[in-house]
Amino acid sequence: MKKKQRPWGERFFRRFFYKYYSQNLLYELQVRARNEAVDYIQENMSDAMIWETQIDIMRHGISSSDINGLFLEFGVATGKSINLISSLVSKNVEVFGFDTFQGLPQNWSGHLAGKGQFAQKKIPKTNKNVTLIVGLFEDVLPKFILNNDKDASFIHIDCDLYASTKTILDNLDKKIKPGTVILFDEYFNYPSWKKHEFKAWQEFCLNKKITYRYLGYTSVGGTVLLQVEKRSVIK
Repeated sequence: MKKKQRPWGERFFRRFFYKYYSQNLLYELQVRARNEAVDYIQENMSDAMIWETQIDIMRHGISSSDINGLFLEFGVATGKSINLISSLVSKNVEVFGFDTFQGLPQNWSGHLAGKGQFAQKKIPKTNKNVTLIVGLFEDVLPKFILNNDKDASFIHIDCDLYASTKTILDNLDKKIKPGTVILFDEYFNYPSWKKHEFKAWQEFCLNKKITYRYLGYTSVGGTVLLQVEKRSVIK
C-alpha cells in the first residue's frame, strides 16, 4: 500500500524547521547569549536606562560628559557614528576617530566576522570637527596621548575584539578619570561576549581599582553606556 504523502505545507514546514531551527547551533548560541545578557542586566544594571536607538543612547552619553575633555571613537568604519557624535557636540569641539580602515586585525573569535571584516574601500567623509587618525591603536595612541594633555570625557569603543579594547584602555589609562563616559558597542548579547570588550573592561577596572555605574543600554544589540565614579590614585 502506497504511503500517503503529507500535505505540501506540512512537508515544507518540517523541512524548514529541521534545517534552519532544530539544527541551527548559531541560533541556540545567540538565544543563550541573550539570556545571559538579561541575567547580567538584572543582577548589575537595574538602575540603567533602556534606549531603543543608537542615537538616543549616544545623545544621553554625550550630555553626561564634560565638554572640556577629549571625545574619542575607536573603530570608525563608515564614519556614521563619529559624524553623529560630532553633530551632538558643539562645532568647536574636536572629535578624534581612530581606525586602520582595513577591517578587523584578526578573527573575532566566537563570532561570524573574520580578519578584514568591516574594511573600507576609502577613508570616509566626516564632519569638519572630526579628525581621523589612521593606524593601529598601538602605533598611534602613544603619540596622540603625548600631544594631548586633556582627560577623556567621552569614549566610544567599537573595535569588538578583546586585544584591541585592552590596547585602548591600557594606553588611555591615566586619561580615564571619575566622570569619564564610555560607550561600548559590543559589550554583550552575542555568543562570545564575555571574551571581548566586556572582559577587557572588567580586567582594567580590577587592575586599576575603578568603580563605575551603568547609565544605559539599547533594547536590541549589545550597546552599553557607563560612567567612571572612582579609581585608585594615579601614579
